Amino acid sequence: MKKILIMLCMLTCLLGLTACGEEKLTQAERNRGETAVTIATDFMVPYMTYYFDDARAEQYQSDYGVEELKYLTEQDLNYAFYIFTTQYGLVYDVPEISVEGNAILNGIVSFNSAYHTMGDIDTSSNLVGSYKYSNDKKTIIVTVPVTGTLTNSKGEPIAAEAEVILSNDIFLTVESCSLNIERSMGELMGRAAMDTLMGMGTVFSVLILISLVIWAMGGIPKLQEKLSKKNKAEKKSIQEEAVDNTIAQIIEKEEKQGDDCELAAVIAAAIAAYEGSVSTDGFVVRSIRKRR
Repeated sequence: MKKILIMLCMLTCLLGLTACGEEKLTQAERNRGETAVTIATDFMVPYMTYYFDDARAEQYQSDYGVEELKYLTEQDLNYAFYIFTTQYGLVYDVPEISVEGNAILNGIVSFNSAYHTMGDIDTSSNLVGSYKYSNDKKTIIVTVPVTGTLTNSKGEPIAAEAEVILSNDIFLTVESCSLNIERSMGELMGRAAMDTLMGMGTVFSVLILISLVIWAMGGIPKLQEKLSKKNKAEKKSIQEEAVDNTIAQIIEKEEKQGDDCELAAVIAAAIAAYEGSVSTDGFVVRSIRKRR
């Protein structure tokens, strides 16, 4: 019985902590969130489908900067805002719609890319979105589920989710806009497998390249040794030739003078120089013959 009471107390504490963790929104925050949803469903998502056209999307990305995109988008959206408020009598909690240029630039890429997969957005029913506040409550995140006109392998319309992030202030400025395709588990697993194979292929390719480089570097010492032996042989040949020429010149000169002692001394000195010795001790010239 005691254990049961302890378990009930712990469960009560957990439920109490959960209830405390849920932060309730004020009426003003709820109104602002609903207005953010309306801006996303009535203005932003329909407007961004304008860039489903490839030529238009490419033109706006190449011809206009961030500030120009901001100006053009606000001009178009606020014209629609004026029509909705004056002719249709709709009421909004904001005086106008404001956007950031980067949000539109990134949105163009996202919406145009999604269009190639899902086709146009199915407008047979009204768009319905939901909102939530960020942890710091600086932004309002609106998600709008949509379906495309194209179907997947099962014959089902391809689903996507438009995400619009707005600033949590009186202006509700659009800070981000994107259209994300919902992938099935099979598609996600297939893409993960493909990414894994590509990653492993890249790693193995780099390892093979490194192995080839190491193998090639292993032949460098052998090549250096071969070149060194060749240089030493050439140097020795040159030295021998130089000594032979010197001795020949000395012999020729001394033959004219007839002094074998001086000739022997000179030959011994030349041989000592060739051998790298500092003196001629140990070198004895026994006979002198002229080289033919």
